[in-house]
Amino acid sequence: MPYIEERVSTVETDIAEIKDRLGVIERTLGTMEPKLNRVAEDVAELKAGQVEIRDLLARVVTRLEGVGS
Repeated sequence: MPYIEERVSTVETDIAEIKDRLGVIERTLGTMEPKLNRVAEDVAELKAGQVEIRDLLARVVTRLEGVGS
């Protein structure tokens, strides 16, 4: 039965390797989370700035339309 023992050993080795890789992925995700949160904050700030610019341009257009009348 050396063949079965060899196969079991191979499967155990593969499982250990998969566990190691999952550990690396978990750590990587843990370090990426704060960065993704910062990106989300930056996007929110950009959207707020876009709204402000849109509102300012709308007021400028309204004033220009009043001047042209």
